[in-house]
Amino acid sequence: MRWIRRLRRVTLIGTGLAISSTALAADYICVPLEVSVLSNRAHVECAAPAGKTRGGYPVDTGHSIVYFAVPLTDTAWAGRFVHVANLSITSGMPMVIRYVSGDYSGEAYSCARANCRKPEAYGLRRTAHVP
Repeated sequence: MRWIRRLRRVTLIGTGLAISSTALAADYICVPLEVSVLSNRAHVECAAPAGKTRGGYPVDTGHSIVYFAVPLTDTAWAGRFVHVANLSITSGMPMVIRYVSGDYSGEAYSCARANCRKPEAYGLRRTAHVP
């Protein structure tokens, strides 16, 4: 329960929305390599996780998720997404992205099933070193 409150607090910094718990929701810490605004979507490409770290790209239904994208039809949501992604790149703070496993609704705006998911929530994560 403590991690949910912490993630909610982190997400509130970037988006101003609360995270509801979803049975199939997954969180991923993304270090953005690229932020792009295309004709129908804004997307973030996440850096590959370091080789010696636990895990790799998130895997959803057998596919490695490299991109997270939002439709440009919701201009406020897309604007916040791009803003938080740019803050992530300039500040060096990784993004925390919550997505729903098996949600392919992003295909409507060219977020490919094979490597892209629609974020349900996103924010910045501050890493701290405890002395």
